[in-house]
Amino acid sequence: MTNTLKQPLIITAAFIINILLFLLIQQMVNNDQGALRGMERINMVEFIRIQQKPLSPEDKLRKTQPDEPPPPEEPPPLQQLPQPDILKPAQVSMDLPVPDINLPSSVKGIPYLGDFQKTLTQRPAVAPELPVIDTHVVPTVRIPPVYPPRALRMGIEGVVTVEFTIATDGSVKDPQIIKADPPDIFDRAVLQAIQKWKFTPDIIDGKPVEKRARQDVRFELQQ
Repeated sequence: MTNTLKQPLIITAAFIINILLFLLIQQMVNNDQGALRGMERINMVEFIRIQQKPLSPEDKLRKTQPDEPPPPEEPPPLQQLPQPDILKPAQVSMDLPVPDINLPSSVKGIPYLGDFQKTLTQRPAVAPELPVIDTHVVPTVRIPPVYPPRALRMGIEGVVTVEFTIATDGSVKDPQIIKADPPDIFDRAVLQAIQKWKFTPDIIDGKPVEKRARQDVRFELQQ
């Protein structure tokens, strides 16, 4: 009797245990499938984020072309230095009055010249005649003198009188500073520039001749 009652209980308990085990296994399988779906979703999201947009042909061409260099900067405008003006020399009138001399006449009507021999012995020595200096020459080629930087920086103006020889070919030689105001400021600039000037020489008997000339070179700042 006792064995007869135990056998159905054992069968029932075994059936219940099998059902519980089946449910437990089913739950574990469902959990594993949910985890796999979550991993697939994460991988899909990461794949979508990593995937880049393909470049168009224009973007590829633009990427392969080198960048254009920036345009070169324009240099600052050069400061124009003031050009010194040549002071036009004043015209000198060469008309000299001729003295009217009345000589006494001798007995024979010949003008009396006095003791010519005595006059020659007592006459003082005459200095040699100075060369004529032309102050009206106009250069055919004129190179402006360079304004000295120190004078330009300090705002100094002035004038230089220079004397020189015009050679037979029109070039300048033997320049000399006669007067400078202020002194020792513009002298070198004038001497360097005037040696590059050209003039028209005088023609005598069909041949060019040398002559001395004088010029005033003025340095003025542009306002």
